[in-house]
Amino acid sequence: MTYNLSYKHISQNILEICWPAEISKDILLQMMALKKKIISIWYEELWDVNLGYHCLSLHFKEAYYLDGVISQIEELYSEKVTHSILHRKRWKIPVLYQGKDLSRVAEITKLGINEIIEQHQNPSYLLHFFGFMPGFMYLGGLSERLFAARKDQPDPKIQKGSVAIGGKQTGIYPMDSPGGWNIIGLTPVELFDLKQRPPVSAQPGDEIKFQSINKQEFETISRSILNQNYSLEYETI
Repeated sequence: MTYNLSYKHISQNILEICWPAEISKDILLQMMALKKKIISIWYEELWDVNLGYHCLSLHFKEAYYLDGVISQIEELYSEKVTHSILHRKRWKIPVLYQGKDLSRVAEITKLGINEIIEQHQNPSYLLHFFGFMPGFMYLGGLSERLFAARKDQPDPKIQKGSVAIGGKQTGIYPMDSPGGWNIIGLTPVELFDLKQRPPVSAQPGDEIKFQSINKQEFETISRSILNQNYSLEYETI
């Protein structure tokens, strides 16, 4: 499906390209394909290109000619989008579902603990972009049955690796941080590492699949990570 694009002239150096305001896999893949084409043409002229849920933000090094840039973007966008040019992966994230807010989510959703775990690990979640803090994934695909409002009083410290639900979203805290999401589990996997390039293995357009593990498996993976002989599993999609 082709959408009508709109544009926001933020400043003489920044332009936003916008799709309809919805969270959509098709929109994300179109944004990624267009981003790839834009970078191939204006690589030397751009500081950065950032993805949001439905907007692509271009930060030029110098003032740009608005009408000329938009005309080129429309031409690029009108070309057939081939999603096969996008190399995507589905990452398997092990989770120990023993979070301190599981009972709170059960009370809100009227589901049993086992049903929450099953519902949470069933989907493959689409990674749209990073935000809030380095390495924090914005994931689409949470079941409506698991929607649980954020806490009125945020926790002063949430442990790194905590898997949580906040409203209509789920995510993983890549480092210790304050936060108001409902903690339902913990992954032993290091999701943000400045020593590796890029610091996060998963990239926008990839998918995240949560897999339930027990305490013994959690400790085994933790030891493997400590001994630097653990690799996060993935499959090409």
